[in-house]
Amino acid sequence: MNRLPLPDTAAGRRLETQTGTQFMLRPARGEDVLPYTAFLADPDVAVWLDDTVQRPVPATRVEAILLHEAWSLWSIDCEGRFVGVASLYEPDLVLGAARFSIVLGDKRVWGKGLGTAITREVLHRAFSEQGLRKIKSDYLVPNVASKVLHERVGFVEEGRLRDDAWRRGEWVDRVLLSFLSREYGNTTDD
Repeated sequence: MNRLPLPDTAAGRRLETQTGTQFMLRPARGEDVLPYTAFLADPDVAVWLDDTVQRPVPATRVEAILLHEAWSLWSIDCEGRFVGVASLYEPDLVLGAARFSIVLGDKRVWGKGLGTAITREVLHRAFSEQGLRKIKSDYLVPNVASKVLHERVGFVEEGRLRDDAWRRGEWVDRVLLSFLSREYGNTTDD
């Protein structure tokens, strides 16, 4: 699948969390590959991510994902440095749907409202600029931060895959969620 061209607003526009932390979503660059590879190698970061990153991911694979294969992907800059990636992937343009993911690999930005602000911005781009109808997401049940982020932004639970992933010595459930374009703008800020 071809990479989706990023709208003009995708680069260079500074955004802000409710607590005043500034961030920017921009196209991925080659210089992001090694730090992102390191983020994926950090057990605290990778534990709640996809099964494919539960084993070491070589930098060549990360480069392919960031720079060549991603459909709609943004690097996240915060406090003057690269801190992670947000993306829409697995697009189904006939149904107007895509999957959402976010990885904040730099632990220094955790707990600052950054994930919520980025998710809201990606939803804005998905619905207002890319014309999508439905954004899908999921999280593993022990990941409380991801659960809170999805609830705060307004995702609706659609179901649960029981004992779907092996993490930290036990089987855990995966919660499936979605956000519809008609719900966009109907959520309140906390």
